[in-house]
Amino acid sequence: MSHTVPIRAIVGRFSLDFSRRALERALQKCPFEFCADISATRSPGEPFPPFAGIPAEQQDHFVSSTIRNGQYEGADWNKIAPLDEELLIRMSECESVFMAIVTRLEWKRSILYATRKRWYLRHLQFWNDYLTRHRINLYLSAWIPHEIPDIIIYHLCKARGIPVLYFNTTELRDTSFVEHDIRQSAIQIQPRYQQLLDAHVGQDIDTIPLSEPFASYEQALIPRVGMPPEIEKVKIPTYWGHLYRLVMTRPLEFLQRALRYCTPGGWKRAFLAARRWHAVREREHFYAAHAAPPDFNRPFVYFPLHFQPEATTIPMGGVFADLILATRLLNATLPKDVLIYIKEHPRRSGWQNRSIEYYKEFLELEKVRLVPTTVDTFALREHCLAVATVTGSAGFEALFREKPVFLFGSRYFQFARGVFPVRSLQECKEAVHAVFERKEKPTRLSTHLYLKAMEETCLLGVLDPWSLEISHLPEDEHVRVMSEAIVTEVARIFLFSSPCTAAPTRPAQSFSRDAGSGNCLPTP
Repeated sequence: MSHTVPIRAIVGRFSLDFSRRALERALQKCPFEFCADISATRSPGEPFPPFAGIPAEQQDHFVSSTIRNGQYEGADWNKIAPLDEELLIRMSECESVFMAIVTRLEWKRSILYATRKRWYLRHLQFWNDYLTRHRINLYLSAWIPHEIPDIIIYHLCKARGIPVLYFNTTELRDTSFVEHDIRQSAIQIQPRYQQLLDAHVGQDIDTIPLSEPFASYEQALIPRVGMPPEIEKVKIPTYWGHLYRLVMTRPLEFLQRALRYCTPGGWKRAFLAARRWHAVREREHFYAAHAAPPDFNRPFVYFPLHFQPEATTIPMGGVFADLILATRLLNATLPKDVLIYIKEHPRRSGWQNRSIEYYKEFLELEKVRLVPTTVDTFALREHCLAVATVTGSAGFEALFREKPVFLFGSRYFQFARGVFPVRSLQECKEAVHAVFERKEKPTRLSTHLYLKAMEETCLLGVLDPWSLEISHLPEDEHVRVMSEAIVTEVARIFLFSSPCTAAPTRPAQSFSRDAGSGNCLPTP
């Protein structure tokens, strides 16, 4: 016998026009029966229209900014299945990640633990019921799930065995990877990399050409003074930048907001803002007072701190989103004469993510030294014995100067020679022994071949709006590449006998799974 397996998906973060076009092309070529969309709006009060390719009545749309605090308009909580102890225990890791992710909303306020917990339980109950009620069998995200409620949907799907598909970008321009698991980033690189290592033992790298953007990226990082990733050149909107644009483009709205500060509530907001700025200045003064120029004559591991909150630590860093945990492991396992030079990120982290007490915890460790933010990161890379990072680009950059890397978390370069992933005390001891006793490190050839493996397994296209800022490709090319990638991966996930090839105007089909072959075949 056979049974139908129509695709019933939750799709997330396809908010820009180009990414929605990519998704719509895929929806029209594959047998999607139902789609729930989580995205931002084009502008306040202007939700996106339904996707083409699926009947409008078979679509749900959630505006991410309105559901972050667990308020789902029209939800009848008397009919939504309640939570039980078993599920809460199974989702304990998700709870930990969620509680940390809420800091993304704390740029103007503090959110109490009790509030976070209430939000978490409401989201968990709603989406656990939603997956069942709507028979969801795919979670498709434009980029790595790292917002609210995306991370809860991700963990629920992993717990239930529901396929997850998203596209993770790299520091290389116009480059992304198909991923299915945050703990196994870009896993498709590994087998191809090993094949290249076996095939090119002792070979001159000049005989193994790279295409763009890989060739340029390598040339930018081989010199002693490297070039930062292009993505870091994108200007991040600031509070004052937003304010300036508001004054210039919507002066009436600016005046209305300004008048609100002439009320008791406005005075309170102004007071809290002043207190935040004072806390930021105090912590920066503390860091500067306790930072000292590095002594390049002493052996050290370079550990650049991350900007936080961001996806590179939450969720990609796992438990090591708390950077102090990684530092404590290194402090306990490095040879006695090896220091840890810690440098703060040039971009100011959220006011809740750094504090004087935070820096004091680093200073309690005997091998740790704080380095002024004015010290060049490539000078530290050049003189260190190894680099430590929680998935940061400094780890990948280190390979091009033949520096070994202690990696806390999962990132696309985790399989490269000279990278030592660390999740436990024992793994940290083994990594330290490999670096300082066996003198293991990457070579120019092994790093070159890793770029080659990336070139052959990546997608030359993106769905991430930040990556689009530095793209050298036309938007239509991103639409074509990424829509084809979605179609191919959906076909693979659902074991179609061939990739979805329906014409753009053709209505979605139901597919039946042949019990003998495991392949999905179109139903009449």
